[in-house]
Amino acid sequence: MKQFLKDIFIEDSKDGKISSKKVMGVLAGILAFAAFVVDGFHFYKIDSGMFDSMLIFSGTMLGASIVKGFGSGKK
Repeated sequence: MKQFLKDIFIEDSKDGKISSKKVMGVLAGILAFAAFVVDGFHFYKIDSGMFDSMLIFSGTMLGASIVKGFGSGKK
């Protein structure tokens, strides 16, 4: 399980660097999930526009790290 979580955040397995885009994408996804839970239990009324922007940001950060991997092949 530890290796699985490590592989999620590693940008390149050769370098062993942690990807800031992946970390920000996962954190934004967790915050969006927490906002859904808070809104679902009616603790606070949260606007749906905020959900949309949080999910778009999360998807963009995760997508940017994936797209970067397509172009970094050796020539």
